[in-house]
Amino acid sequence: MFSGKGRIARADCPSMLASMCSRFCALFATLALTAPLAAIDLEDDPGYLSARQALQDGLPAVAAVKAERLLRAATSGSIQRQTLAALVVEAKVRAGDGRGALDLLRVEKVPNADFWEAQARVYAGDLEAAEEQLARRLAENAATSQERLLYAQLCCRSGHLAEARAVLAPVMKGQDTDAIHRARLLLAELDLREGITAPVISALASPDMMADPRTALLRAQALSREGRHAEAQTLLRGLLAGSGGGEELHHSAAVLLAESLRDEGQPAEAAAGLVQFLENTAASGLWQRAFDVLWSCQQALPGQPPPDEAVRWAAGLNPLKTALPAPTPTDLQSHRLFQSHALLLFARWLAAEKRPVEALGLLEAFLQLTPEHPSLDDAMSLAADLYGRIGAAQRLETLAALWQNRARGGSARVEFASAQAAYSRGDHRRAMQLFETAASLATSLSSRRSALYNAALSAWRAAEQATYQTLVAQLAATGSDTEAADRRITAADLELDRALELAGQESAEAKTALEAFLKKNGNHPRAPEAQAALAEAILGMPQPDFAAVERALTAAETAADATERQKQRIALARLWSLERQNRLKDLTTAGMDFLNRWPSSSQTALVRMKVADAYYRQENFAAARTEYEIVAHEHSSSPFADTALYFAGMASLSMLSDEGRETAINLWQQLAERGGPLAISARQQQAQAKRRAGQEEEALKLLDSLLQEKELPRQIRRSLLCEKAEILMLLGKSSPSQLQTAASTLRVLLQESELPLLWRARAGYTLAVALRSAGKPSEALEACYDVVQSASLTTAADPAEALWYYRAGFFGIELLEDMKQWEPAARLAEKLATTAGERAPEARQRATKIRLEHFLWDGK
Repeated sequence: MFSGKGRIARADCPSMLASMCSRFCALFATLALTAPLAAIDLEDDPGYLSARQALQDGLPAVAAVKAERLLRAATSGSIQRQTLAALVVEAKVRAGDGRGALDLLRVEKVPNADFWEAQARVYAGDLEAAEEQLARRLAENAATSQERLLYAQLCCRSGHLAEARAVLAPVMKGQDTDAIHRARLLLAELDLREGITAPVISALASPDMMADPRTALLRAQALSREGRHAEAQTLLRGLLAGSGGGEELHHSAAVLLAESLRDEGQPAEAAAGLVQFLENTAASGLWQRAFDVLWSCQQALPGQPPPDEAVRWAAGLNPLKTALPAPTPTDLQSHRLFQSHALLLFARWLAAEKRPVEALGLLEAFLQLTPEHPSLDDAMSLAADLYGRIGAAQRLETLAALWQNRARGGSARVEFASAQAAYSRGDHRRAMQLFETAASLATSLSSRRSALYNAALSAWRAAEQATYQTLVAQLAATGSDTEAADRRITAADLELDRALELAGQESAEAKTALEAFLKKNGNHPRAPEAQAALAEAILGMPQPDFAAVERALTAAETAADATERQKQRIALARLWSLERQNRLKDLTTAGMDFLNRWPSSSQTALVRMKVADAYYRQENFAAARTEYEIVAHEHSSSPFADTALYFAGMASLSMLSDEGRETAINLWQQLAERGGPLAISARQQQAQAKRRAGQEEEALKLLDSLLQEKELPRQIRRSLLCEKAEILMLLGKSSPSQLQTAASTLRVLLQESELPLLWRARAGYTLAVALRSAGKPSEALEACYDVVQSASLTTAADPAEALWYYRAGFFGIELLEDMKQWEPAARLAEKLATTAGERAPEARQRATKIRLEHFLWDGK
């Protein structure tokens, strides 16, 4: 509905490593911090040593249990108790139990308590309080290196990169080599966040840095960004083959390796690696990122469905995540989270395959399964877009309301979905207001542009011209970078889309709007599109300016940035122009040029039909037949196939040869067997061809079989009855009884109520001829009289109606003259002379001639 311009762009995702900044906090700042505080008796205590060993072995929850047991027995206020309390806090922090650590810090005295409290708040999710506490320590000039490292990481997470660098500067000047090492890693991460790669590669190349697995991960990211994928992949594969660095680092390396392979142009290999990673991780904080990368790989593999493993995942049948003896609530939550990621992957693929209903089914399952999923906004945004496309305004409105409640306080994406709902139900004024709100809440330039674009479009549809102009000005103020140009959401694009829509509506304003756009934006990338549309708009006028059409087409054709698709459109417009000018020879030449240049174009069938029609109108029936047959056979699934086969038969018949006639009959037989909308017309043409060949009996059988069709259109039934009567009259030359059958057939037609003049006149004239041939001139005269009396023809009539009307009238005059009834003949001629048709003067002359030749003047 929004032509691809009404979607809010996803927020720019920070790098994978940057998003893990908070996860590295504990790893960077908590290693071996409690050892110096241990008293002699604790160093000899097996329980204490066991707790410390559990912490070093990566089992902080076990360490916390052991240390808490010792803490309960320790003497209040003793150094041993402080040491044990510090160990419990550290263990709880590293286990992610920030609230448990805070509870202990409130009742126990712990060395370096400010740092541990801030660290615990981070894990408890209270980042703002942690940042405020550390900022206060910095202001008091009391912050330790660990506190500076933690505060810098919080700044990194919130995007305050300059402040993070300033906080780290004193650490880099200090004497703590371990803190300096961690600061270097963090500074490298800051460089990567700012798009700086070369210093990262060189700064982390020293032997002391290279010993840390985290260094290899950062260097690999920098190398990958520089396009040095082979080097990056070597480092990442080394990390994955090793046992150091921890589980999160291995997960990061696996996903980063897939990104590198994808960016190198190996999406299939990248997808295979991600499938292996996802198959073998019971839980990971990188699932969302991995599935996003897997979807980007899927997009680079058109025509291929998602991997087979994803089918199991979407169905909730991944053995690794379900084969637990007694799954805990956390296990079940993790399982549902993973399954929902797979559902979203399939929904995205189905949406890209233009299967919106199936995609929406999966998205609805997603929303029911995990209402707090980290990708919920992406799922709801896709659902809103798909509901808008299929016109499900009520469901779109419900979805927007749910999203609104979840957002609590408003978000650009929620307002955008609500606006889409309003737009779908035709409430353009409300949509305009909601899109404006979405623009004011947008957190990125891209989403603001999208919202402003659609707000202006809604304003135009709502006839709010003043608001429309204001929004166009706001959209223009956002600039026109590469992203905006690619998505066609600049102010110039809006003006052009408005003009194109006017052209699509065949509005008289279209030409003016397109000319105004071209005058203002002559060098716009879409200028060729505007020129082609201008040419089409001029061609749609009653009296086109063909010179202006050619100028517009030439300007579009010679544009340096005209795409192949635009060039095809230009060529089609030129064909249309030649057709309107009746330049048939030029049309065939231009059409064949198009077919030679773009043999695989989606417009090939249309162009070949135009070429065939031009040949037919030039009476080059052999060439016409060839082109029609090519369309029928090479484009058998196109909407032109049946028409092409029908006219191939017409062209063959028009060649006036026995071979041509037989070919025509065979072609129409093929068409009749297809059973399409032209099947009956094809059988009718077969009957006419057999009649021309003197095969009246066969023609009659065909007509009788057609007349037995139950749902025969009335117009075709009338035509068939007249043709049947004409064939019966031909057979009447050798079998007079057939004349009476012909008359009966025509009388059946004439008994039809409200019979149009065309068929009344044609049937009446044919009946008169049949009756005269049967020796019944009076009844023939009656048939002619009935036709003349049925219509006055005082106004201009349809040419076909006038043809049969005058035939009946003049045939009546001929019958009266044969009967030597001169006065009635003159009167009938005079009646015809009062009509408005082309033969009225002829009737007047005929009446005068009869009266002069037979002295019928009455002296008036």
